[in-house]
Amino acid sequence: MLPFAGRIERKLFALLAIVYLSLFVVVGAIWGSRADIADGQNLESLHRSLYRLAGTLSLLTDAETGQRGYLLTGKEAYLEPYTKASERLERQFVSLNNTPALAAHKADLVAIERLAELKMAVVNKIIDLRRTRGFEAARELMQQDRGKVYMDELRLRIGGLEAHITEALEQQRADLLLRSRVALWGGGGIALAMLALLGLVYRDLRRDLRERGELLKRLAFESQHDPLTQLPNRRVFNESLDQALALARRAERKVALMYLDLDGFKPVNDEYGHATGDRLLKAIAERWREAVREGEILARLGGDEFAVIAEGEAPAIERLAQRLMAALEQPLLADLPQVRVGVSIGMAQYPQHGEDRRRLVAAADTAMYQAKEAGKHCYAWPARSGVVAPTR
Repeated sequence: MLPFAGRIERKLFALLAIVYLSLFVVVGAIWGSRADIADGQNLESLHRSLYRLAGTLSLLTDAETGQRGYLLTGKEAYLEPYTKASERLERQFVSLNNTPALAAHKADLVAIERLAELKMAVVNKIIDLRRTRGFEAARELMQQDRGKVYMDELRLRIGGLEAHITEALEQQRADLLLRSRVALWGGGGIALAMLALLGLVYRDLRRDLRERGELLKRLAFESQHDPLTQLPNRRVFNESLDQALALARRAERKVALMYLDLDGFKPVNDEYGHATGDRLLKAIAERWREAVREGEILARLGGDEFAVIAEGEAPAIERLAQRLMAALEQPLLADLPQVRVGVSIGMAQYPQHGEDRRRLVAAADTAMYQAKEAGKHCYAWPARSGVVAPTR
């Protein structure tokens, strides 16, 4: 009897051990799932922070664009990009400073914010000098390149911070992969005793891996595309333009940049609301997707501003501009056929109007404002004399 009883006790002990091990695996799986969700949220937060850091440079560039327009013309209307950028910069840094995932980089954020304030102070000073003492005084300060020094330092700081964040992302991915492997092999070790339980754990693990993979793909897409229109965003536009210019230099080809700014969009927002404005932007983006050819890049830079990168001679670029304008001549919203907008297009071509991105963007931006002054819903090339000859 005693040997028999001993075998029963050993079986009961073994069963109890298996139960405890199974419970341990279940608890570990639950903990792992929660940790994966937390890490996924942290990954998303870090990706958004990278996007906002890149957006800081874009906002400062917008402010500089408005400053240049005002410096050249003395007209307050050209300060609109500067005004918008100033308003958004403050919110941008509030959002970055309130991001828990960036708490370890507080010192870097403080330095970046300070550099941005110094850069904006230079821009403000140039604008004030243009108002009070005229063009030459403002240009003299601008030629001191103090703003450029701050922008260069900002790029270095932001680049370093992006490198640290990218390293942290890679470490988190490695940790996630390690946890996944441990969970997989641990589940396999318990499979002989609790096959059914292993199946559940394995299914949950596969689901988490799939969801995490989908999350990373979605974040990668969102970091490169405008969330409303799904067009490439300003960051991708800048990278694409740099790449196109590099290829054009090697192949001695011409590359054109088109700056598109909608005419009459603000009244639509004011009268019908932002929801209708968003629908209108999506409809415009869809029309323009059909108008551009394969190989041409259509991007949304923000607000009601778009850009196109295209290769070809001036006549081909002008035909593309005519197609883009014609795309807006039919009703855009079926339920609101009376809602119409136009587009002013500024065009610049490498190498005639600029040999790098900064000069080409400045030329296209100036031409766009000239098109607006010429009556809107037209396109224009930069004119050496400063007088645009738009074509309707």
